[in-house]
Amino acid sequence: MNNEKVTHLPASVNYTPEQALRSALDTCEDGGLSDVMIIAFDWEGELFVRSSKMTRAEGLFMVEKAREWSMYGGLE
Repeated sequence: MNNEKVTHLPASVNYTPEQALRSALDTCEDGGLSDVMIIAFDWEGELFVRSSKMTRAEGLFMVEKAREWSMYGGLE
């Protein structure tokens, strides 16, 4: 969407799963994502993982980067 009057806000800790996925999809449609990994729990508590085309090593690298982001508040 190329509407300069629309402001994209940072991700919320209060998003529902649908809102989080829609926010990511909007970013993807704007050309802002190169790789994606979805990590979730289903209603039975089972782990659910989906990713774009990547190796397990690349997936692990992404998870480690996410862990660092979580530990240090998103700061580089």
